[in-house]
Amino acid sequence: MFDLNSLKGKVLIAVSSSHIHEKVHQAWQDKSNEGFLICYEITLEFEDGKTYLIKPCEVDAIGYYPSLGLSIEPVERIELLYPFNISKLPSRICDIVESDHLGEDVVNQFTLTFNDGKNFVIRHVYPPMTMGIRVG
Repeated sequence: MFDLNSLKGKVLIAVSSSHIHEKVHQAWQDKSNEGFLICYEITLEFEDGKTYLIKPCEVDAIGYYPSLGLSIEPVERIELLYPFNISKLPSRICDIVESDHLGEDVVNQFTLTFNDGKNFVIRHVYPPMTMGIRVG
């Protein structure tokens, strides 16, 4: 399992995503996904040449349906279709918070805080296997 805290102190230079949507389908819209750009996977590219792929995933839960989580893994540099414009990049990651915004007892949201105080939020949103990303 990847230790997300290993990204603290690294300088993020680019974020790219696969297919994107302004909003999730009407049936899944609620306050938890307002203001998020919806996508299926993203890459984080760092100044040291490392690239990480983040995707929504299911996490097995004994005696329950699978929970909705996030996976992160190092990858060789890959080109996704859409650069996600964060005006303050490059920027150093000062803090990372992993949380369970869906209440499913697994990590399904990453909040990266940059040295200028801005947050970059990555979360699993409905319908299953989609993510939302937002700079705030």
